[in-house]
Amino acid sequence: MKQYLHIILLLVSLCVYPQDKMPPALEIANDTAVSIPFPKSRLQYFTEKGKPLSLQEVLKPGKQSAFQSLTDSSNVEILPGEAFWIRYRIKNATGKPLGITIPESVGHATVYIAGPDGSWSHFETGTQIAHSKRDGYKRIMHIPYTIPANSVVTVYERNFERMYKVSVNVSIGIDRNVVREAYVENDSYITNIIIASGLFGFFLFAAIFNLFFFYTVREKVYLMYGLLLIFLALDVFSWPLVTIIFKEYPGFRIIDSFIGSTVNFTLFTLVSLRFMQASKHYPLWNRILIGSAIVFFMVSAYRYFITDLSSDALGTVIWWIRFCVVMGIMVILVIGLVRKQRFAIMLALAMIPFLIVFILMLTHIADYPWLINCSFIWAILVLSWSLFQRYKHLQQENARQALEKEQERNEMIARQNELLEHQVAERTSELTQSLAELKQTQSQLIQSEKMASLGELTAGIAHEIQNPLNFVNNFSDVSIELLDEMDEELDKGDVEEAKAIAGDIKQNLEKINHHGRRADSIVKGMLQHSRASSGQKEPTDINLLADEYLRLAYHGLRAKDKSFNAELVTQFDENLPKVKVIPQDLGRVLLNLFTNAFYATQEKKKSPPTSKGGDAGLYKPTVEVVTRQVGNSIEISVKDNGTGIPDAIKDKILQPFFTTKPTGEGTGLGLSLSYDIVVKGHGGHITIESEEQVFTTFTITIPLAE
Repeated sequence: MKQYLHIILLLVSLCVYPQDKMPPALEIANDTAVSIPFPKSRLQYFTEKGKPLSLQEVLKPGKQSAFQSLTDSSNVEILPGEAFWIRYRIKNATGKPLGITIPESVGHATVYIAGPDGSWSHFETGTQIAHSKRDGYKRIMHIPYTIPANSVVTVYERNFERMYKVSVNVSIGIDRNVVREAYVENDSYITNIIIASGLFGFFLFAAIFNLFFFYTVREKVYLMYGLLLIFLALDVFSWPLVTIIFKEYPGFRIIDSFIGSTVNFTLFTLVSLRFMQASKHYPLWNRILIGSAIVFFMVSAYRYFITDLSSDALGTVIWWIRFCVVMGIMVILVIGLVRKQRFAIMLALAMIPFLIVFILMLTHIADYPWLINCSFIWAILVLSWSLFQRYKHLQQENARQALEKEQERNEMIARQNELLEHQVAERTSELTQSLAELKQTQSQLIQSEKMASLGELTAGIAHEIQNPLNFVNNFSDVSIELLDEMDEELDKGDVEEAKAIAGDIKQNLEKINHHGRRADSIVKGMLQHSRASSGQKEPTDINLLADEYLRLAYHGLRAKDKSFNAELVTQFDENLPKVKVIPQDLGRVLLNLFTNAFYATQEKKKSPPTSKGGDAGLYKPTVEVVTRQVGNSIEISVKDNGTGIPDAIKDKILQPFFTTKPTGEGTGLGLSLSYDIVVKGHGGHITIESEEQVFTTFTITIPLAE
């Protein structure tokens, strides 16, 4: 259906516009040429304005009249971003079918060919078309078509180029000759790829080389030069990138062109200024040229990626900025050469080949790409060698500065060492004096702790010693009365009764002796507790020692607080062997544990009821002492149902001077000294179990003698 519509449109257009309105046909009489230039007098064109036009719209009478004829001297150029239509006619005068190709080098070319039978052929190709979507010969972008013998075909082309100006121009190739030439030039195609790949590798190696220098010395000129080489490598390799790697992404051509025309020039400006040390020698020029380079980059980026590249005004601005920057660099370079600055000389030496190539191209003596490639290689080698020399100089300078800093540091260290030795001597003297004072204070604190525990004993001992004294007094009084009775019986002559009374007196004296000895042992225990330890271990009945100090601690607390009562529970192992310990030291440990246990139960009795503690009115303070043999050790456990120990301070309670008692009620040395006595003095250990407001258990483990 579409084909018939095209035929109808063609017939209508031919009827409305007589044949003489169409451009004269180009006759091809032989098939030996590879490329046949199309005379401009046989072309007609018009520039598309507004929205893109379809073929059907172009074939309408109004658009047919818009086509303009050209003369052979015409030179019509279309701006970037504008589309234009061309029409021309071709006649096959060879007397046999003729295969032709229509070469297209614009961004997007749409070709419509009207055959002699009225059929239309439609083709699309161009650099802005993905490779897989191009018609005809994809790589060389030629559209093949066969013209029947002695026939005329009419060609309509819509051409669009976003990036460059395009001349209204047409050429025709003979199909087999074009294909043969493309085949012959395939070696050149591969050679160009190899050369581009080699240059890409060379540039990339040089870039890595200079980036390594930047990593070592942190000079920005190496960073900028390395980046410039990377983008130059991409620019050199752009043709393989566009035609092979990114052939399905034609938009890459914009990025490639932007890198080649904008990024590389901007980096070249920055590298040149850094290379000639413009910031040091020409600060004003340096600021102006860097600012110009930044403006150039921004305007160019705006033109490439925001506008459609059709703005002549922006193009002119970009050209003038580039020109001014180049002239500014040349001025600095000339001044540097006059002053015989080394880096200016090296930069001029690197640019000489480009100047020679430019002169040769102007005079048309030579126009070979390999000359430009050789110039690039020369420039890179010269600049890299120069920067390498600068790198060596910087390394030597850094080494010299490092050596000077090291010498200064050594001198400063020597002065500081001398000062520190003097300060250390002074501090050592102060510390020695402080240590002596600390030892004296420590001895006083330990003695204070002993006296504090002695104070705890005093009330208990007073109570304990009162009992035997009462017995002694009572039995003494009874014995005196019995002696009076015995005298009376002897006076009566009742000897038997006197002997019986004498026996009672003897029993009373034995009891007096027993309680006297008991009082004596209590006094000796008090004296042992108050004086320094002899350090001699003696076989000791642990049950008796624990029971004695339990009662002393209990009565000592009751002497302070008559309202306090506690249940004492003892579970002593009757088969417990005597253990070699230092009795007065272990007694101090037990007294401290018992005192703390009674204090905890007393505090809980005073505190308000809690969920764990229960009703304070029903609370019954209890202290339980358990002794037992476990393997080759004995254990003494002291458990109370008092306030318990919070988890946050369990690890601190054995530390010196740590106490939970109010100020003035404890030194914080009791448990610390107990720990030293058990662990260091007897080779045992202390374990603690506790739950706040529920219980606390201290367990002393002492090994039996071997």
